[in-house]
Amino acid sequence: MKSSRRGQATVEYIFILAFILFLGVKITSLFTGFFRDSMGNVGHVLSTNVTVGVCAHECFFAGYVNGYEGP
Repeated sequence: MKSSRRGQATVEYIFILAFILFLGVKITSLFTGFFRDSMGNVGHVLSTNVTVGVCAHECFFAGYVNGYEGP
């Protein structure tokens, strides 16, 4: 009787570990996707705003080569 209880506890322990591992992998993949998308958007915004010549007449950034010195 004792041996079957030990076997059942081992099986339950393995199922619990598998479930926790599954949740960890899912959460990690969701976070990785979110981080990749966020960094891609930040990279796009930065490259659009920091590129020289983005604004034809006035820029919010002083001292760029396109000539606008600010107010």
